[in-house]
Amino acid sequence: MMNALLKVLATRNVPVANASMAGAAGADLASAVSAAGGIGMVGVSGTPNLETLASAGERLEHEGAVWGAGFLSFALDRDMAPLQVVLAHRPAVVTLGFGHSEHAIAAVRDTPAVLLAQVGNVIELEQAVSANVDGIIVRGSEAGGHGRNEISTLAFLQLAAERTEIPILAAGGVTTPRGLAAVMTAGAVGAWIGTRFTVATESQFSDAARQRVINARSGDTVYTRVFDIAQRGAWPPHYGGRALSNTFSRTWNGREELLEQRVAASDEITDDMKDARARDRFDVAPIYSGEGSAMITRVESAAEILHDFATYCDYLPEEN
Repeated sequence: MMNALLKVLATRNVPVANASMAGAAGADLASAVSAAGGIGMVGVSGTPNLETLASAGERLEHEGAVWGAGFLSFALDRDMAPLQVVLAHRPAVVTLGFGHSEHAIAAVRDTPAVLLAQVGNVIELEQAVSANVDGIIVRGSEAGGHGRNEISTLAFLQLAAERTEIPILAAGGVTTPRGLAAVMTAGAVGAWIGTRFTVATESQFSDAARQRVINARSGDTVYTRVFDIAQRGAWPPHYGGRALSNTFSRTWNGREELLEQRVAASDEITDDMKDARARDRFDVAPIYSGEGSAMITRVESAAEILHDFATYCDYLPEEN
């Protein structure tokens, strides 16, 4: 019997899903990616607005989109309501990551949705294999946003391909058709792509944030917890985030203990961070972005991005 993830990919023009990035991947991006031949994903934060989430699901279901949503397992262990809202609108795919929730796995198993697990190290990989999920997203340290910082994408992909027959999507640093061809050659069935889609016209990023990503150069990202500490975020400490380096990260990265003391003693830093995010003051506020940002040069529609990735076959090794 054909694997459930492979069945979905067989209906798509390009073996690509946009990463489920809360703050970037909403219904507009998921709809556009699906319409252009990929898998459109919605990002769900730890404390989402359920009405907004239901509206997105209703829209995408009505459109007949090939869509899904990505969740934080540690947050679902506190509240399963966001997952139940999404499942009510018949997503093609559900991704669970950032922890291991048996309750969430069981809930998805009770539906026709394809179950994907995003993993960031060997322990999480083994948990996903034991759970017999339909597909595994191996996320390397190059990737933007939250995750572990333990192993690079290509090394992790090769390791995972040796350990399981479950289909694998590669995440982290896949920014161009060459990158897609590389991970497909190394054993992936497709790619889970975040940073390039953050600058899509349908992304929830502001124009100012898109421009910062476009202006980024090699070496301009940092893996850090300082933005979460400043915002008093609920992220477990082993899930830091890769973001564009800015004045705030350069000031505090490596001084996390002192920052935690300052944040515990006063609301000043947290309030300033909230204001910076609201007003696009990116010398303070984070822009989560991966190492692939150095290869992004312009704003494009999701359709244009998918059309570019569709040329990956040009970079595959020729058969003898």
